Amino acid sequence: MPLLLFSGIADDTVPARASFGELVSVLAEAAEGRPTTVPPMLVPELRYVLRGEGEPTGAQSAVICGDVAAARDPELYWRDIERNRTAHPLFGALTNNINPCAFWDPPREEPTQVRRDVPALIVAATGDPRTTYKGSVELHKQLPSSRLVTLDGANRHALFGRYGNACVDDQVNRYLATGRLPARDRTCLKHAG
Repeated sequence: MPLLLFSGIADDTVPARASFGELVSVLAEAAEGRPTTVPPMLVPELRYVLRGEGEPTGAQSAVICGDVAAARDPELYWRDIERNRTAHPLFGALTNNINPCAFWDPPREEPTQVRRDVPALIVAATGDPRTTYKGSVELHKQLPSSRLVTLDGANRHALFGRYGNACVDDQVNRYLATGRLPARDRTCLKHAG
């Protein structure tokens, strides 16, 4: 259940909020013991949560698990969950739980060293519920040759090509087409609705 809720708060578009509202209603009915039917729009989400179907998480796991070796002791994860229950009752168990990296071989390569002067384009929403805006600003400070494209007012994770903000998409497309960063940081505004 925490993963369903965690996934649901990561997008503030009207269709995503409607889907999330329907999910919460179904969960509330089920929690009260009332019979309920899974709405068709939630079937793909449940298939992803219960079976890992649909989302390309394998590539993301390969990157994350290839960075550093993860702890393998399930008791360590359990202690982290218990330690975080009070401060983070809804998502603490999810974010501190064992993950696929605990079952992977340790990385076979040395970690990639990123120079501080790398010309990176950082794209961030001020209300990103997964990758905080504060963290994006800090990364930008750590990489002085980077540029930061901010989507102000959006509560969304994963913006480019998925959120529908032309200002963000134009900045990223220009960078991908030319390899040149914007001359300065940019702030894009979330459109009403």
